Amino acid sequence: MDIVAAVAWVTLGFVALLGLAVVWHIFTGKIDLTRLISEPSGDASMSRLQLLIFTFVIALSLFLVIASSKELPDISAGVLTLLGISASSYLVSKGIQFSKTEGIEDRPALVTVTPSSVTLAPGQSQAFKADISRTQNKAVQWAILPPGVGQINPATGIYTAPNEIPAGSAAVTIQAVSLADALGVGTATVHLVGGP
Repeated sequence: MDIVAAVAWVTLGFVALLGLAVVWHIFTGKIDLTRLISEPSGDASMSRLQLLIFTFVIALSLFLVIASSKELPDISAGVLTLLGISASSYLVSKGIQFSKTEGIEDRPALVTVTPSSVTLAPGQSQAFKADISRTQNKAVQWAILPPGVGQINPATGIYTAPNEIPAGSAAVTIQAVSLADALGVGTATVHLVGGP
């Protein structure tokens, strides 16, 4: 094995280890890819996804050609041109996106309250849970609307219906507000049934 092949294999091993480290950090949440293929509005972009996949396919093809050769191969200009066009097109599209204010503003935290709807009799309790995305801080503040119709623990989300409910039924909105982002609000509905 000559020196060129040895350098090629060492470089290949380094790139492979680097790739595994990046994949590990993505799966553990240390690298956030939520904005990688998004439009300024935050919606996913099919064109950016296709361009990104194309870039990975060309890069992987180049990687496999180098890995399967015992020496540095002559890579066709066409493959290198495709790789360059794909990567630069993606970079330009992301540059255009982030050149506008709305392209760099984060979307509000998404708060989902479960269960979304329950029916309770006088004095009954229900524990609510808030699932938070788009923020690392998962804490919420619980509240009820209108205030005073029963009680809710602002930290745990356990709601207790009032002991006396007007004749017929009433509805209470359970609200979970993200402590990291006040625009992140999730709601659930409690139907109170009581009276003659």
